[in-house]
Amino acid sequence: MNNELSNAFILHQRPYRESSLLLDVFSEQYGRLSLIAKGVRNNKRSRVASLQLYQPLLLSWFGRGELQTISSIESAAPRYILPAESALCGLYINELLLRLLPLHDAEAEVFALYQQTLEHLQQADNNEITLRLFEKKLLQHLGYGLVIDCEHETGQAIRAEQQYYYHIELGLLPWQHDQQPPISGQSLQHLIAEQGFDQQSLLEIKQLMRTVIHFYLGGKPLKSRQIFAEMNKYTSIKS
Repeated sequence: MNNELSNAFILHQRPYRESSLLLDVFSEQYGRLSLIAKGVRNNKRSRVASLQLYQPLLLSWFGRGELQTISSIESAAPRYILPAESALCGLYINELLLRLLPLHDAEAEVFALYQQTLEHLQQADNNEITLRLFEKKLLQHLGYGLVIDCEHETGQAIRAEQQYYYHIELGLLPWQHDQQPPISGQSLQHLIAEQGFDQQSLLEIKQLMRTVIHFYLGGKPLKSRQIFAEMNKYTSIKS
């Protein structure tokens, strides 16, 4: 139960019974939780318009158990407007939070990271970099941070010209031809510094992050990634 207004975002929503919505919520003070918005679908003057993705909210709720009921909804700030591809990126980061965040654990730093990422996606300056940095920082905040500054076996600092591969349980190892796609020391240096990215380093970092996230998701695919694939397929057919 939370009788005080809490900063929150809606990560996902779906119909619940005849007139309500079941909401997956990310709260700054209470972490990830599921809430019911009762009767909002049948009320013409309801607050359902506020229950949109990327809308900063102030919420309170009541009840016991895993599924509680919203008692108050207020807009905390203007909604983030994500254009075209940015909206798909927003679905992706929402799904990562839904799949990786534990229930009811306050994650104030991840909440701030989420808001910062929405700001960058709204500006749409470079969505590829925005996503890679979100993935890196999210894993770090959740205790899954990548150890990418030195080789596991020797402890030597990475070298820009060296090719590596990342072992989830061990860390960086020298790449051999029968292993997963390599990542160069230079690309790793870009990721560590969070700057200097080029097309090659972004491609290699994307492959690295996909492998690591796939592991922590237990091998289960992401729906948002499937949507990306379908959109890319459609675009290639059109062109």
